[in-house]
Amino acid sequence: MLGRILIAIAGGMVVWKYRDALREYANGNSTPARETMDGLLRTVQEKSEVLLDQAKGQVSSRLEAARDRVRAGAWERGAPTK
Repeated sequence: MLGRILIAIAGGMVVWKYRDALREYANGNSTPARETMDGLLRTVQEKSEVLLDQAKGQVSSRLEAARDRVRAGAWERGAPTK
């Protein structure tokens, strides 16, 4: 959820920064705007992939730590484990 919010904020900032190039594209002068947008979309894709990878790593490590705590608590009480 946090990653999606960050991506939306980053996308909004990118659109705001390149609003003039977008306006040129809308008016029919597409060559410079097309190159700019291609680079921009590539950057947004790379950044979003990095953010999603970081979020995945954090979620995985927290879930693994929780599983370890649950297993340790069951072992301390003498409950059988699988």
